[in-house]
Amino acid sequence: MKTGTQSLQSRFTGLFLNPADSRLYACIRIAFAIVSLLNLMQIWPDREIFFTDVGMVDQEVVRKYTVGAYLSVFDLCHDVGAVSNYMFFSGCGMVLLLLGVWPRVAAGIVYVWYVSYAMRAPLILVGWDEVLRCTAFLVLVSPMPACWSLRSRKARKRAPTELQVPCYGLTLMKVQLTAIYLQAVLARLDNEYWMSGDFMSFFLLSHNARWPGLWVLNYGFLLKAVTYLVLLVELVIPILLMVPRWRWFGFGAGILLHGGISIMSYNLMLFFLAMMTLYLSFLQPEDMNWLQRRLPRPKTR
Repeated sequence: MKTGTQSLQSRFTGLFLNPADSRLYACIRIAFAIVSLLNLMQIWPDREIFFTDVGMVDQEVVRKYTVGAYLSVFDLCHDVGAVSNYMFFSGCGMVLLLLGVWPRVAAGIVYVWYVSYAMRAPLILVGWDEVLRCTAFLVLVSPMPACWSLRSRKARKRAPTELQVPCYGLTLMKVQLTAIYLQAVLARLDNEYWMSGDFMSFFLLSHNARWPGLWVLNYGFLLKAVTYLVLLVELVIPILLMVPRWRWFGFGAGILLHGGISIMSYNLMLFFLAMMTLYLSFLQPEDMNWLQRRLPRPKTR
């Protein structure tokens, strides 16, 4: 009994402390920084409407209805100039994170950005905002290896063989992705449109669809099947990803699912990219070897 308990404890500890390929963390860091920059660029044109006192939501109203503490840098930004400066500062943090320069500080700047604008403008939040905010926290607390970065030569010499780092960050990202899909399915079990199979038909008739129109009515049975298929795929994807030899089936199913959503929906490409960032946590060292063999090698004397 004692041996079994120790074995179970060892396995549980291994989920967080077993060695992981540092290139996986670097790959996720770079992908997350790129998606964050794209998200910032999308918000930038509407910054005055979203975040200033002359915008669509008064800050005092937001503060009044915020559950818990109101923690937002936008509490100090009341005009478009101050908002622009803060957004530019956050964008610089994303670039530093992309390059791997002061990555912990940069990740902190990016995480504060996501928390701040979620607090200040809750009405603009969509699915990928929540995903990116969670991912920002996980990147912040994860190991920050020096590989694939522009850190100083001194920093590189300090850890020249930093190939293995603890896997706890990757484990938390896997749990996060699984929780997203599980929560999505559970939330839909109480929705009459999903349970009746009519969700896809109603969605493609709405203004959220890329090509809304009466053509949808000719494919009622097919769209009913697609509605149920989406629920099944969202349940199966985490299982496929968790088994290393099945991971590419999970990647394929996820790309087809979110790629299809992006094609048929209006302006949801960032949701696809945000979800794919979490998918990277399921990659294996051999995948990194394959990728590194295809990256251009710097010339050495």
